[in-house]
Amino acid sequence: MVWAAIFNFLAAYLLGTGVAATIGSGFVNVHLVTPWVLLAGLAGAILWDIFTWYQGLPTSSSHALIGGYAGAAFAKAGFIGLVAGKWGITVAFILLSPLIGMVAAYLLMVAVFWGF
Repeated sequence: MVWAAIFNFLAAYLLGTGVAATIGSGFVNVHLVTPWVLLAGLAGAILWDIFTWYQGLPTSSSHALIGGYAGAAFAKAGFIGLVAGKWGITVAFILLSPLIGMVAAYLLMVAVFWGF
């Protein structure tokens, strides 16, 4: 947990807060967000994480938060609640990130195998 805290701080300090800004205003119409929308999005993400944990399934809490936030905004206002701008690249990397991780892990495994 200490390593995660250190690297999260370094990423925000060195690379900026673009991801937080995108999540804050790039996915949903901020004029429609109320405390209830935030609470519903957070509750949905927490329940999804608990469900997948109980089933022993791998999951991403970040993806659950984005999905919960978007789902709550959609439930409140329909498609008007969503901002179209950043969804394409985000959905693409939600699908690509496990594949990228798998390839990187395989290459690391091969490198360690050859090293020993």
